[in-house]
Amino acid sequence: MRYLRHRNALFASWVALLIAGAASAGAAARGAAIPIDSMDQIEQWSVSRIKETPTVKLALCEDREGRPAAALAVKADAGRLSALAMRRLQPEESWNRYDGLSFWVKGDGSENWANIRLQARNGQQVWFASFPLRQTEWHEVRLAWGDFVPVTTRSDELGTAKGVRPAEIDRVGFGKDWNFNIFHKSPEISFCLDDLALVRGVKSSRRRVPIRKLPPLSSVVRKLEAGQPVTILALGDSITWGTSAGGNENAYPAALASLLRERYPKAEITLINRAIGGSTTSKGRMWLMRDVYGIEADLITVMMGYNERPAPDADVAAVTDRYLANLVRYVEEVAGVMKKRPACVLLAPTPGRQANWMALDAYAQGVRDLGKRHRNVTVADANASMKQLGQEAYAKLMADEAHPNPEGQKVMAEILFRTITGQTQAPARH
Repeated sequence: MRYLRHRNALFASWVALLIAGAASAGAAARGAAIPIDSMDQIEQWSVSRIKETPTVKLALCEDREGRPAAALAVKADAGRLSALAMRRLQPEESWNRYDGLSFWVKGDGSENWANIRLQARNGQQVWFASFPLRQTEWHEVRLAWGDFVPVTTRSDELGTAKGVRPAEIDRVGFGKDWNFNIFHKSPEISFCLDDLALVRGVKSSRRRVPIRKLPPLSSVVRKLEAGQPVTILALGDSITWGTSAGGNENAYPAALASLLRERYPKAEITLINRAIGGSTTSKGRMWLMRDVYGIEADLITVMMGYNERPAPDADVAAVTDRYLANLVRYVEEVAGVMKKRPACVLLAPTPGRQANWMALDAYAQGVRDLGKRHRNVTVADANASMKQLGQEAYAKLMADEAHPNPEGQKVMAEILFRTITGQTQAPARH
């Protein structure tokens, strides 16, 4: 119950930040808006389909002024990972003078979140932002360009000096685009939309704690040694989740928690695994509010990279720079939604098997370099430790080309344990 009360309080403060832009910006900023869509022309929208079956149902609903059939109702089916209604836009150069978007929402009263998708350059650049559906009364959502997360490391930031200009946005969509694990089933969501517009004076609600200001790992070790409660939040993709190893209970975070409990029997250690299969640094940022919001951790561990590894013909240096920038942003935004600053351990991503043996080398070196630049951030070099085994021995720890088997997950836990405790050996296995 205490966790729920805390989460509700955080939710209220986040929503206040999201919708308070109107008051803080002042009447002048509120008046300086460009209407984009009154949301009452259903024929302008197209919906995503799977085998000709629509994943989204559209209808007209009563708008925020009580007029019938004057706003857009969106219903995205349960079980669909991606379900979006999209429409084309006619951008103008004047859009570059605006700071973000506003639209009015009437939610379904659930704890779920919906997405807004923006595209530019005929789909080559894509961004997502999220908004909650808890409120069942009409309310304004104001999103700064900085609230929109690039979908991949190939997408630039939106609305920045070096990024994509707002006047290049050519499509907008609403619905959901998520990956889910057992904690997050893909739900049915429904909401009404009204009056999409460009606005000025809106500030990003994505708070960031600079990575250089995170506490060192030693602060967590001291709490463990003192027998104090410690919460560990594990973030990552299907490797961290335990895919192909029998699931979450066999993944390296769970094994790490067991090793730490044995080493520090007086400490109350809580492990929360919020890894999601298919995740990337970009998707982690997209799903931040859904997966991290409301959690207070003393330590976060992060390993991502396999699902965004450089393509064979890619500019590896450029792709690596974007991966690292997104990784740092992700860590900083995770810390930004917490009341207290967590310590952080970054895992240099493990190699793939066979053809992907070297695919993550540049990312791993980049993570090592981050640890050298930011002494308060600890690196667990899972990549180097696994490579020292050689390809033949490593293959015996793998269930497939990407995922460790249960034995491989235990080895990863031991690497992380040694990094955290400074011990050269993990406790003997029972």
